[in-house]
Amino acid sequence: MQKINLVEAETLLYEPLEKPSFVVDGLIPTGLSLFCGSQKIGKSWLMLKLCLCVSQGLPLWDMPTKAGDVLYLCLEDIFFRI
Repeated sequence: MQKINLVEAETLLYEPLEKPSFVVDGLIPTGLSLFCGSQKIGKSWLMLKLCLCVSQGLPLWDMPTKAGDVLYLCLEDIFFRI
């Protein structure tokens, strides 16, 4: 059986943190983000635009993006709409 490594709260409190990296500078950090809102206000179109900008390394609304691979899962859309 493996021994569990424990860390005290005081150690965590004074642990220096790395500066977070952003997909869209100052707006969307790397990692998991939820994008929620009312229906039919353009969430899917905004995410498609974001994916295109990130995949090409182009700015989104004059904000720099970090170029990278993109996986766009539009599970509620039909092919014609995409």
